[in-house]
Amino acid sequence: MLKKASGIVLMIAGLFFFAASLKMIFVDIPKAKSVLKEAVYVGNEAFNAENDGKIVIVCGPLELTKPSCDNELGLTFDSLRVSRSKQTMLREKNNSDSKQKRKNLTEQEKLYGILKWGMTTSEKTFTGEGKVGDYTLSQDFIDTIRMDSTWNQYNEDELKAAGYVHTQDQNFTQKDFIEPLSQTQRAHAKNDFRYFYSASDFKAGDTVTALGIQDGQTLRPAPEITNNLLKDAMDRETAVKQGGAPGIGASVFSIIFSLLLLAGGAILLVKNN
Repeated sequence: MLKKASGIVLMIAGLFFFAASLKMIFVDIPKAKSVLKEAVYVGNEAFNAENDGKIVIVCGPLELTKPSCDNELGLTFDSLRVSRSKQTMLREKNNSDSKQKRKNLTEQEKLYGILKWGMTTSEKTFTGEGKVGDYTLSQDFIDTIRMDSTWNQYNEDELKAAGYVHTQDQNFTQKDFIEPLSQTQRAHAKNDFRYFYSASDFKAGDTVTALGIQDGQTLRPAPEITNNLLKDAMDRETAVKQGGAPGIGASVFSIIFSLLLLAGGAILLVKNN
């Protein structure tokens, strides 16, 4: 019964993601590209009031007028947008039948399980303020900027004042974490914790291309555009091609993912019969 229920859930999830993937490929992406073809290419030229209400493509250095700040920990980031996530140390029961592995365990590990970094929870997102050329980026524009990298350029004085230290763990894709200094001075224990920050991949002084709706000298997000800030100064053709919507790689991945869900659901249902 459980397999049948799991199969049905996987089939429903697969159908949902498959439909969403088709919508993205045949509706969202063409719509975004169509909208961008009507955009006004400003480049690095000065602000022009005649473009008010239109989608504009602006190039220039990113000016970080206010850095992102995690006031709870007292840390600042040379980034427009960062997100803090927390990882917790848990005990996992050792189910291995290997005598050699059990031989290497301590008595406590045999009784209570092995300590491993486990549960990850997303906690809070912090944003700064910025400009590109003559345009101030609105808060909702900044809220849509992607966070594709893990922050690793911590201010050591800030960390020390907050009671934290920068550590690395190559077993995780994030690699860069911060944890309380008191934890690094002893063996780890259950419920110990550490943080990592996801960040937008843009720093002060980077040359960027911004795509959005001109509202006076403010740049606001356009609903059809999902990737509104791009690296480097792009010409019109490149900006239209690369901006505005997920690339073909993301589309292909989403279809493959949905097909895997459907296949998994089908296998469970067949096995249940």
